[in-house]
Amino acid sequence: MKLINWIGPIAFLIGVLATLGHRFGLIHYRLSMMVFAFAVIVCVLVVVAGILIIGFSMYKKQQFQIEFVVLVLACSLVPIIALSSAGFSVTKPPMIHDITTDTHNPPVFKFIQSSNVYRVNSLIYAGEKVSAIQRRAYPDIKTFKTHSPPRLVYQKALFSGAVLGWEIVGNDLADLRFEAVTTTPLFGFVDDIVVRIMPLPDGGSAVDVRSMSRVGVTDLGANAKRIRHFLSRLEEELIMLQ
Repeated sequence: MKLINWIGPIAFLIGVLATLGHRFGLIHYRLSMMVFAFAVIVCVLVVVAGILIIGFSMYKKQQFQIEFVVLVLACSLVPIIALSSAGFSVTKPPMIHDITTDTHNPPVFKFIQSSNVYRVNSLIYAGEKVSAIQRRAYPDIKTFKTHSPPRLVYQKALFSGAVLGWEIVGNDLADLRFEAVTTTPLFGFVDDIVVRIMPLPDGGSAVDVRSMSRVGVTDLGANAKRIRHFLSRLEEELIMLQ
């Protein structure tokens, strides 16, 4: 128990410092992720050992300090937050970070440029190599089509993005497109988004979205999840107008 009382607080503190260190730009994202992963592993071991000790003490009707229970609960927060951030996925996320509803003609970033901010991943879409992986991993990510007129859809798309907390960094009413950025809650990773609305022959609209991470080989499914949430929100806004 003494060893856990010593290791537990250190692992918890390391996990907190790893996230805050990257959010405030003090450490590189790779180092931050490695340190946080280490903290998660140690915290899991502390929680497992703590539960066994508490269970054994209750079975033997022995007393244990309430501070020890608090420590185990605190350490459990680290892996819980990690799983929550990753979306509790039971499958291995694909090794891609650029997701779009139109893999043949993905929306292009115009307002957001590579030279403006720090990024590792290119804004240029990687083509069939990435799209093939996406189609296998996220077959539901497709162009959203609606009978609503393009300008109305554009307005509702802007509104939907703002409601989801996106920061709109550029919009073009003439081309019916806008770009935005959003920050992940845990590590503060910044992702780029572009939304494009195109008119259909029947007067309706086709909505395409592209969401990509500035750093990291995999996004742990975050961009696909973001696109789903946006299109679901947009569909709800359009349904309310009917």
